[in-house]
Formats: sequence, C-alpha cells, structure tokens
Amino acid sequence: MNLEAEFFTLQDSNTKLVAALHEANANVEQWKKQLVAYQEETDRLRDVHSLKTLLVIIKILIQKQKSTHIPVETEMRNAELEHRIQNSEQNLNNSLEDRDRMDCEIQRAIEILDIKIFDLNDLRQSLVKLIDK
Repeated sequence: MNLEAEFFTLQDSNTKLVAALHEANANVEQWKKQLVAYQEETDRLRDVHSLKTLLVIIKILIQKQKSTHIPVETEMRNAELEHRIQNSEQNLNNSLEDRDRMDCEIQRAIEILDIKIFDLNDLRQSLVKLIDK
C-alpha cells in the first residue's frame, strides 16, 4: 500500500506540475503578447518622436524659405522699379529731344516769318512809293 500511496502522490504531484507547466506556458504566451505590444508601442513612440522631429525641421525650413523668399521678392520688386525708372528716364530723354527739335523748328518758322514780314513790309513800302508817284 505504501507504493500505491506513493504512486498516487507522485501522480498528483505530476498533475500539479503539468498544470503549473501549462499555466507557465500560458503566462509565457501572455508575456510574449505583452512584449510584442510594448515593442509596437515603442516603435510607434519612436515614429511619433521622428515625426515631431521632422515637423520641427520642416517648420525651420519653411521659416528659412520665407526669410529668403522675402529678399527675393524685394529684389524682384527693385529690379522691376529700376526697369520702370529706366523706361521713364528714356521717355523723358525722348520728350526732351522732341521738345528741342520742336523748338528748333519753331525758331526756323519764326525766322522765316520774320523774313516774310520784312519782305511784305518792303513790298508795302514799295507800293506806297509807287502810289505816291
């Protein structure tokens, strides 16, 4: 009977060990799932951190682009204004040349008219002399 009691005790212990082993295996599986979940969360947090870092870099680049864009716009505006000034100066020079030409033509016309008036005056005086004779 001693052997039977020892056999049942061993069998009971074996059953308890098998149950404990199954529970341990179940716990290992649960720990593996938790580990995978923690790894995924860690990866997600790394991605979030990377995205935040990228966002900061993008904001810095946008700010730099804006700060370099303003001088470019200013330079373009200055170039446009300089071009307009050059055009205005050219128009002014052309107008001054036209005015000088017109002044010369008017002066010539005045001289011609003076000669004609002088000739007419001479003609009048000649006619007056003829009439008086």
